Amino acid sequence: MSDVVVESLRVGFTGGRSGHMVLDSLDLAIDAGETFGVIGPSGCGKSTLLRVIGGVERRWGGHIRLFEHSLAPRQRFMGSLRRTVQMVFQDPYASLHPRHTIERALAEPLQVHRVPQPVRAAREALEEVGLPASLARRYPHQLSGGQRQRVAIARALLLKPRLLLLDEPTSALDLSTQAGVLNLLNRLKAAHRMTLILVSHDRGVIAHLCDRAAIMAAGRIVRLVERSELSED
Repeated sequence: MSDVVVESLRVGFTGGRSGHMVLDSLDLAIDAGETFGVIGPSGCGKSTLLRVIGGVERRWGGHIRLFEHSLAPRQRFMGSLRRTVQMVFQDPYASLHPRHTIERALAEPLQVHRVPQPVRAAREALEEVGLPASLARRYPHQLSGGQRQRVAIARALLLKPRLLLLDEPTSALDLSTQAGVLNLLNRLKAAHRMTLILVSHDRGVIAHLCDRAAIMAAGRIVRLVERSELSED
């Protein structure tokens, strides 16, 4: 059974004298527990695909099913989907409020969903991603880029999602920090039994983490490849 099914997905943005198709009749199925990569050059539509699946971009046509939920265009995620699907963006600094402590950034989603002992859960989440609980009192600007990305991952995991979406999560990090974050994601995926979708322009990142990948160009999937093919020079 596939956790994610996308059929005939179309996303078009208007501008000038004619519209521009960002995604054009795209089909995709991702199995439960799979780590699936999406790779391609800038502008090919890979981040738009992730934003549609994550409910961020709601202007689309076609059919999407996430688990037992059939999605409808222009509708916000409601009910359990708000917890089931979580997303980590490329720039963690932009997704963290600069005037809120890390503890507040992590605890607020738990309070919204009425999770008991949110402060304690926030500190435990920091420790799970390899950060000391003492960082909870700091602000985003007081952390390194790698630390901020780990905080963003911790926040995404707080609500125990079944599907974790990752949009270029290591592109702004140096190579040693990048490797640490990728190894962390591998460990967390196994511990939480999640399905992951990872978008990247870096073939090495996809090969390190993913079971399969879709190679995209000009809004379409050109082909699907296995991990062994990604690792080939």
